[in-house]
Amino acid sequence: MSTDSEVPRDWDRLEETGPEATRGPDQPHEDRTDQRLPLTTLVGGAWGDLVSVLAVCTATMITLTALGYRDSLTIVPWALALAVLWWGVAAAMLLVVRHGTPGMLLAGIAFEGPVPRTRIVWVLLTALVLACTFGLPACLGSNRSPLRLVAGVGLAAVQNRPTQDL
Repeated sequence: MSTDSEVPRDWDRLEETGPEATRGPDQPHEDRTDQRLPLTTLVGGAWGDLVSVLAVCTATMITLTALGYRDSLTIVPWALALAVLWWGVAAAMLLVVRHGTPGMLLAGIAFEGPVPRTRIVWVLLTALVLACTFGLPACLGSNRSPLRLVAGVGLAAVQNRPTQDL
């Protein structure tokens, strides 16, 4: 444990980005423009978003049923609306902080840089459409991915590194 009481600025980042990023001898520089993401990873990102929405929807329905609302057909739209609202707020925060939606981050992909704030809503809507279509439009590949085209930022694999003691 470090005796320094300051919290590092990038405590929430999985990898260093930008010009100030330093590379060790075991981390060769790679050109991300030539990096192709596997098709299963791109589709998995859409499925991850779908699973995160359905998980909250299911939890809401179970909670409402436990509270005594027995007519399950009338609570489905409310549960789905709450799940989409939760996903939208969580995805917007993750887009700003981690540069990806919950499903993208679960699949191990993120945008190479920050998404412009004027495009965040469009990226969220595109991610919802991808989730509703089970990721089929993502089959176009990483260079023509709808998320990449809407965001204007490339996609890259997230490299998990072991954390250092603070």
